[in-house]
Amino acid sequence: MIKLTKLEAPQVLTDNFNNWTNTILEKIEKGEAPTNTEKSRYRHKDIKARLEEETNGKCAYCESKLKHIHHGDVEHIFPKSLDPSRQFEWSNLTLACEICNQNKTNRDPTLEYIIDPYAIDPCDHIYFTGGIAYPLGTPEGISSITLLDLNRPALILTRTEKVQKVMHIFDTILRNDLPIQAKKAIYNDLLSNECSNKSQYSAVAKSLIDAMKPKLPADIFN
Repeated sequence: MIKLTKLEAPQVLTDNFNNWTNTILEKIEKGEAPTNTEKSRYRHKDIKARLEEETNGKCAYCESKLKHIHHGDVEHIFPKSLDPSRQFEWSNLTLACEICNQNKTNRDPTLEYIIDPYAIDPCDHIYFTGGIAYPLGTPEGISSITLLDLNRPALILTRTEKVQKVMHIFDTILRNDLPIQAKKAIYNDLLSNECSNKSQYSAVAKSLIDAMKPKLPADIFN
């Protein structure tokens, strides 16, 4: 999980937010059930495209590339079942993989300390050693890892592949016969690619780089 930043709401949502929301709320107040179409307008292709852009096509919680594992669900950070008025609220929408979405279900993230990656920086609460996520002693870290099952076997396996890729790069950087300028170039490329928010499991790479920095030649950082 990494810190995310909200982009500008898509025009279709800006234009229709009040109408879509009022339709839902008025029917609920009358004891009527909104239609499936009325309830699912947050799945509009323009809304999902903007969410894919701001999450870099990754699950907001586990950082898996969605098209690698699943088409991805438009996720309500605060469950729409608990507050229907937030069903189409732009700041309440993100993308999540099917498993994280199911694990989160209708939990109140405030009461259960599930990290909202738009509101707080996950790296203050979760650290990775190898492919495993560990909490940094905070309720947010503990709850997010546990409730979202961020150490499920499939995630550990794919994160471990990321670790192996990054460590292979470090093996090259640490070679004694490699000129310092080459080491710098490889290290900067590592930061630009594996640590980029566009890269799958970038939080894993960042934790690994933090651990490896003391072992690198000081000239690399000059």
